[in-house]
Amino acid sequence: RSPVSEQYKILRTNIQSLSSSAKPVKTIGITSAIHNEGKTITALNLAITLGHDLAKKSILLLDADLRKSRIQKIMGIDTIDAGLSEYLQDSHTLDNVLIKTGIENLTLLPAGKNPRNPAELLSSYRMKELLGTLKTHFDFVIIDTPPVIPVTDPGVIGAQIDGMIMVVQAGRTQRNVIASAENLLSQARVKLLGYVMTGVEYHMPQYLYRYM
Repeated sequence: RSPVSEQYKILRTNIQSLSSSAKPVKTIGITSAIHNEGKTITALNLAITLGHDLAKKSILLLDADLRKSRIQKIMGIDTIDAGLSEYLQDSHTLDNVLIKTGIENLTLLPAGKNPRNPAELLSSYRMKELLGTLKTHFDFVIIDTPPVIPVTDPGVIGAQIDGMIMVVQAGRTQRNVIASAENLLSQARVKLLGYVMTGVEYHMPQYLYRYM
């Protein structure tokens, strides 16, 4: 019931409002322009919040940051044998790389070991096929991707999914950097669903605090 938790619930409502029966939004990437803006924490908290919906929707959190994955460490999950990297290299089945997190309605597909060719793996037919399979098995697939400016991976992934959310850190990310990231996503034909601003400091009015 914290103010931050309420903001994630608002984000959940906004995402759900994007979907229609004719054009559902199920696969959503979370990215940022540069490193350390809070994209991974945003992806994790959004996935958890979606899983806590009273509709009991099934959520998959996909760690597609094959260069600097962090979700497994943040969640305190012990060393694993395989993840997305190994699956895309055709060395494991999907069942072998899915992890039950113990969090309500939330399944994790970790990144696995860092491969030599992440962009090529993410643009492969096997990745496209995987995303199609996940859409049939889960109500939402939340995908943590690398930042846009340093590498091509977000554009590669974004072109295959329903849309991307860009995380922006208040007081740090410059407008021209955001504009450059937007341009790169546009060139890759990625649909930008919206933005999440992190690191916002605000004073909550006393009357609102009492209500919550």
